[in-house]
Amino acid sequence: MKKLFIACITMLIGSTSASAQEWWDDIDRGIFNHVGLNVSASTEGIGVGVAAPITDYLELSAGVNFMPSIKIKGDVNVDYNLGALPAQITIPNHDKVKITGDLKRTTMDVKLNIYPFGGNSSFFIAGGFSFGGEKLGTLTGHSDVIQNAIEDYPAFKDIILSSITAELDKYNVKFDEKGDISGDIRVKKFRPYVGLGVGRLVPKNRLGLRFEAGCQFMGKMKVYQDDTEVKINDLNDTDDTLSKIIDKLTVYPVLKLTITGRIF
Repeated sequence: MKKLFIACITMLIGSTSASAQEWWDDIDRGIFNHVGLNVSASTEGIGVGVAAPITDYLELSAGVNFMPSIKIKGDVNVDYNLGALPAQITIPNHDKVKITGDLKRTTMDVKLNIYPFGGNSSFFIAGGFSFGGEKLGTLTGHSDVIQNAIEDYPAFKDIILSSITAELDKYNVKFDEKGDISGDIRVKKFRPYVGLGVGRLVPKNRLGLRFEAGCQFMGKMKVYQDDTEVKINDLNDTDDTLSKIIDKLTVYPVLKLTITGRIF
């Protein structure tokens, strides 16, 4: 019995050693001769992806990113131009209305990762593109003042609606007959990408970590209502947070932390 126990322990140690050696062994990266899977958290959202090597110097990767809902609010100016209304009709002029931008989307990306030092070096430069729907997010808002004005003077509904707008960046956003604002923010469907970082998507060992910093070139944000781009008023001078984002953010920053794994 004692000899059998010793033999079993010896076999177990030998098997464990072999598995550990396989876990830590170096790999020979050829053209698509390995496959890696990865999970990431980044400014693009939660991502999953797949990758394969093209020698020690290149990796090709593809992934999908799910951006959770992020709400950005801004108190924007309201422009009242009610000269066409009869003098006896008065509507209180409220200078501000709150608009909420809800940024939520799903995107896909394809990247070529270049490892200039080859071997098992981890430094890389990435180039590729991200693509998805045009809609970056939705816009919503409400004004009780405008809703009450339309209810009080229904015969002048069209004049009121055409004469009162919210000033979001340089866009004159319209209200509907319930005093609501609804629209969406759009960017380019196809967005070039560049980045750099450390770590391989097909790691030397079975598991690894990777950090990446880069940017998507998504172009100028545009505001749409009823699938029509909203008119731009170059005289608008807004300073709320939401307007500043729409006006200034043309390059989307990407910071990404990834857990990488090699299937074979």
